[in-house]
Amino acid sequence: MLAATGLLACVQSVVSLGVLLLATAAPHAAFGQFQAPSEEELKMTSDPDAPGAAAVYLYKEETDDDPHHFSTVYARIKVLTEQGKDLATVHVNYPRSFVFNMAGNSTNRMSSATQNYFDTPDVNHFGEATHLDPDNIFAHVEVSAVQGRTIHPDGTVIPLTGASADLLKIKRGADQFNEITFNMPGVEVGSVLEYRYQVRYDFRFQQAPLWRVQQPYFVHKAHYVFLPSKVYRSGGAGLGGGALVDGHGQILYDVRALAILPSGKTAQQDTQGQWVVDLTDVPPIPREDFVPPLEDQIYKVEFYYTYTAVAKEYWQKETQFWLKDVDQYTKPTNAIRQAASAAVSPTDSQLDKAKKLYDLVQKLDNTDFMANAGPVFTGNPAPGDSVETVLEHKSGNSNEIALLYLALARAAGLEVRPKWIASRDRHIFNSSFQRTSQLDAIVIAVTVDGKEMVIDPGCKLAPFQTLHWSHAGAGGVAMGGDGKVESVITPLQDNRDNTVIRVGNLNIGPEGSVSGMLKVGFIGQQALQWRQRALKADPNALKGQLESELQSQVPDGVQIYIDRIAGLDDPNKQLVAVLQVSGTLGTRTGSHLILPRLFFDSKTTDPFPAEEVRSLPVDVHYAAQEQEQITYVLPAGFTLEGAPEDANMRWEEDAAYKLVSKVDAGSITSARILARGFTLLGPAEYGKLRDFYDKVALADHQQIALSAAKPAAK
Repeated sequence: MLAATGLLACVQSVVSLGVLLLATAAPHAAFGQFQAPSEEELKMTSDPDAPGAAAVYLYKEETDDDPHHFSTVYARIKVLTEQGKDLATVHVNYPRSFVFNMAGNSTNRMSSATQNYFDTPDVNHFGEATHLDPDNIFAHVEVSAVQGRTIHPDGTVIPLTGASADLLKIKRGADQFNEITFNMPGVEVGSVLEYRYQVRYDFRFQQAPLWRVQQPYFVHKAHYVFLPSKVYRSGGAGLGGGALVDGHGQILYDVRALAILPSGKTAQQDTQGQWVVDLTDVPPIPREDFVPPLEDQIYKVEFYYTYTAVAKEYWQKETQFWLKDVDQYTKPTNAIRQAASAAVSPTDSQLDKAKKLYDLVQKLDNTDFMANAGPVFTGNPAPGDSVETVLEHKSGNSNEIALLYLALARAAGLEVRPKWIASRDRHIFNSSFQRTSQLDAIVIAVTVDGKEMVIDPGCKLAPFQTLHWSHAGAGGVAMGGDGKVESVITPLQDNRDNTVIRVGNLNIGPEGSVSGMLKVGFIGQQALQWRQRALKADPNALKGQLESELQSQVPDGVQIYIDRIAGLDDPNKQLVAVLQVSGTLGTRTGSHLILPRLFFDSKTTDPFPAEEVRSLPVDVHYAAQEQEQITYVLPAGFTLEGAPEDANMRWEEDAAYKLVSKVDAGSITSARILARGFTLLGPAEYGKLRDFYDKVALADHQQIALSAAKPAAK
């Protein structure tokens, strides 16, 4: 028998599957009757516990019965506004059929379609799954027993009738992912929606659920129950007469839960062995900007079958299993040795060797960045595969290319090791939770002259030693020199690593017209972003996208046109857009001409919205800075009215701003720098963050006034 983790079913989420189980399926469980709504629920027109809410959950329930392979979901919802009527359409995303190819791995081997589907935001993740038989296993899931009704405020009941629509969302190879949708009938403001459905999965699998307790809407009462399959204990047997094991033959002795819940709440096991969570007054998922992945922030409970209660032991073993697969996949072959030997010279320094091999693998076709690319694969090499195939085909996905670099570097005599990390745009690595599918990316640590540096060879067009922002400050695991696993965090970036520079001269006409040429240069993450876009976009389309973004930054009445883009194909150079500027910049009133002091930042607003209470961390992806130095060549006969006021602000070690101007005969030059040194901030810092950026916006909105010389008296 096999075991795994993941979520079975929830509204507007997907179902996930897990573990093989050699046992017969139980008959469908009988559904109970719907609960009669109270008079208070029917008459409710607003909710004092959720002011302004479009809808609220009166009750939310999920029951997961793993021994009998089904999950039941029940919801009762009160519609309070027109917007709340959107909940009349219920979506249940689930894997209709898919293929596992375990072949001894500790985590499931799935196609790119599968991985992409379950790594989508607000969608549940596939559970860990393994199988002792190396053959493919075909799994099947169905959504059934859909029931529902709409109850109007006067008590009128309209039952849900007809078949639900089963729509195909993804079909690639043997994997098929469907969406069941059904529409509650006769919904109006004030209605109570009530529905229930079951998700039944293949009798050969077992599944430990993931409960997303927090919903987009306020939940008055929530009840969750999980009946796990029996596990092997002290010589006992699991359900069906055998022990639960993973793909490495580890006997799974226990069921564990990782809970992110309100203070004082946890998952409890009752006398019947069921895990139960009961909650009241669950706040909605915060709708806040600039947040880390919500999946790791919301209230949830995730269960898993495990062979050890000690997380450190789990990660030690799983990292050893993974490295064994990696070493097998990257073992030196004649082709690998020859490629390394051809790329480097014995007289090269360690750094030069590292750079030359990096350039070699960067030239390969990275399938993750092609126009119809699937998602990035996880870091688990398939048994029997060899990285030599990537070299031979001159093509591979991001992790395959990273491991090719590892193989070539070892063949060249460099000291290297892989780090298995969680991409920060998808997960926040939690080492206390025993699930390797948190980890989806591989970066390589290279030791040069006794100092370890981390590089990202699988990130197409990333300069040497530049990590994609989602791989910087990312947690994961690696093996230390003493043979013990280490929890690692990759280096964060300096603000100077990610810079936008805007320079040039603009000629101002006496009526406020503007003309001239400017240059905008990108270094670091923005340059990487535009270069990667260019891999999938038509050159004219890319030019239009960049033009549109820059146009949004300049004053109204001004038009920009990109004359050319330089350095698009060379990540080792600055990416530069050369702009032609025309239109009207100033406003003429009598003898006065008013101009924005700054050309690109005159429309700056505080990017961080006002919030009474900030509950989640702030994530701006990477530290960065902006530099601007633009000269206005003044029209003949005009002079500046008063010296502009300079600004110099600093927010501790997190951010700094400086604005200065220099006045010469016939011109004024304004120079601005905004440096943001932080990547992540706690919610308690949000007020200070807003205060700083409010001051920046105020300084950016300054204007300068010019006066025309009076004509000489006749």
